[in-house]
Parts: sequence; C-alpha cells; structure tokens
Amino acid sequence: MPDSSGATVFDDLPEWLVVEEILVRLPSKDVLRCRAVRKSWRSRTSTDKFILDHHRRQPSLPIIKHRKGICRPAVFNDAGPGAGAPNDQKIRPILHHYTPPVGTIFTTIYNAACDGLLIMSQQLDFYICNPATRRCASLPHPPLRPAGYSAVAVVGFYRHHASGEHRVLWVVFSIAAGSAVELPDYFVLTVGSDQPRPIQRPQGGVPAARSSRGPPVHHRGSLHWAVSLKITVFDTVAETFRQMSRPAQLGHMVSLLDMGGALALCGTSDDFVTLDVWVLQDYDAQTWGFQYRINLLEMVAVPPLNLRERYAPTMDVINERELLIEHRPDRLLHCDIDGVFLGNVEHEERLIGLALTRHRLQESLISLPLFERQEEDAGKEPPFAMVL
Repeated sequence: MPDSSGATVFDDLPEWLVVEEILVRLPSKDVLRCRAVRKSWRSRTSTDKFILDHHRRQPSLPIIKHRKGICRPAVFNDAGPGAGAPNDQKIRPILHHYTPPVGTIFTTIYNAACDGLLIMSQQLDFYICNPATRRCASLPHPPLRPAGYSAVAVVGFYRHHASGEHRVLWVVFSIAAGSAVELPDYFVLTVGSDQPRPIQRPQGGVPAARSSRGPPVHHRGSLHWAVSLKITVFDTVAETFRQMSRPAQLGHMVSLLDMGGALALCGTSDDFVTLDVWVLQDYDAQTWGFQYRINLLEMVAVPPLNLRERYAPTMDVINERELLIEHRPDRLLHCDIDGVFLGNVEHEERLIGLALTRHRLQESLISLPLFERQEEDAGKEPPFAMVL
C-alpha cells in the first residue's frame, strides 16, 4: 500500500503475505537476518512447513571444489545463441577448509549432500553441517573390522520419509594388500544415533566405495548409482538394493544426473569429445530416450579448448538449458544444451583447478537435534569454516 509519497508501507502488508509469499522466496542468509527483526517473523519462519516450503524454492546447484574449499555457481546471466559476447561466470564460496599442519597430507573430503546438509570428512573424522545456518556436529561411523586393515566410507545420505529421520548409508571394507577378497559390509546409521544397523549388501553391481567418487542421484525416494552396465538402486523406504537397466550403447564412461526432477545419463565417447545425454522416460518400464549431444569439437570457446590432450570431461546441469562442463586442464565451461559456449566459470581469487564434485546443494534452514547437543558439549572443531 502506498503512503502519501507513493512509497509502499511495508507494515501495512498482512503478515501472512510477508512470510508466505516474500520471506519464503529469499535466500537462507536473508531469512536469518529477518528473524532478528521481529519475534513473529522468527516464529513463523521456524515452523516445519515454512522450512520445507523455503527449501523447495531454493535452486539446486552443483558443488565445485578447488584447493581452498568448495563453492557453487553464482547467479548466471541469461545468455544463449545470439546473446553477444560470452560472460565469464563467478562462483560463491560454501566452505573454506583450514590449511593442514606442515608435514601432513590430510585432505577434506566432500562425502554427501541431502536437504541442504553436507557430510564432510578428514581421515576417520566425519562431520555433518548446514552451511546456510553455519551449524555443524561430529558424526559417528560404524566400527572398523577387527582384523587386518579396514576403512569406512559414506555411500549415501537421505531422509527416511516415514520417520522424518536423516540417515547415512555406510560401507566398511578391507584394504589389506595381498589378503583374501572380503565383500564389503553395509550399514545404516540414523543421524544422532551411534547404533549402526547392518543391511543386506547389493547383488551384482556395488556402489562406489566412497560417494565422493560417484555420488548417487536422489530420485523417486531412492538413491541411484551408475555401476558397470546397470544402475544400482537403494530404496530409502525399504532400505534394500535392486538394479535397473540402462542404455548399453553408452558404454562404461557414464554418470547419472538430476535434470530438474528427471533421471538422466551422460555418456562420454571413447575419444572424450562428445557427451550424449539420455533421459529416463518411463521409470517403471525402464525406458530411456536420447535427449541431446554436446560436441566439444564444435564448441567455439574463448580461449579455444585444448583437444590435443585426452581429458575425460565431466558434466553437471544448472537448469533445463544450462550446463557446466569440466574440461581439464583447468577449464570449467558454462554452455547451453545446444553446445553454445556461454563463458568460463572462474573463482574471484583466480584459483585454478576448479572441478565438479557431482554433488549438489539446495539451501535449507533445517536444523538437527545433534547440532544443539554437540554445541552444549563443545564437540571437536571441524577442519573447515562455513562461509555461505
């Protein structure tokens, strides 16, 4: 409503309108600031309904890593064929990891993402955090095997819809050289609990030992991995594994993508020049359809791509029209689904070595009881700082 000067008087807007139509569309950082303005806004933006509605309206963006931490694309300019000169795109930081002590080679691993929460690790120390709210807690893991050398890794991270709990799918495996082959063991551990529950291991294709190397795609209440010439599926309700078929002509160099709620496959040619994208058209019938092809030989990039060296490109999607393609050495490209180059993605500090993690972050205001409990107990400090 305008006042005598013609300006809108914000206080005259109904509070339900402010909360349900305005605040719910703001980035998490702005909602947190608004909570400090009025007690009523703090109360109404803290409900489960608001947090869920707000989360659904946030963009799901690829997570990019570099030597100092992880980041995500900034808002991309509208560009396309005929839009003029390419626009180099910037990225915004999510986490900065601390420099390890001199003489150590410890690195921070980005293990999994779900509902705006991230699981990070350094050696056998695991952490769960929400970068938007800057809350973090240590995360227990299943025990290692008693004999020989063994390791534990995150395979998947999901919300169990029947209970509302966030749960982690773990794998424990042997790494002793020269020992007899031992099949890995799989466990489910509810966030906030220290009692892992063993589950039946998958038959046939086994997911990557670390989700950081081949993270699953969340789709229709299940986690999906591209394994060999099949897709391994973990039903997050029944907590059981099964397999799906996929186009065999894509070969072995494939990755799964989430294309705006649709499950897609990206296959790379043997010469690392073309990327074919197929979309799952009928989930129950397991039928796939060819969507589009990106040919790097035809891409007019600035500066031109170095195709003399053989580098396997990695792709992730921004939205229905825009893509990111990691093409080494040290190139992260922004293009559209027609293969038109839109610009280079660059860090504000001109850091090199930007790489796609194939994880995605969709901001949320979700909190966990584990955060409050460990803040009271002054838990172990994580090896990173949240700067979203």
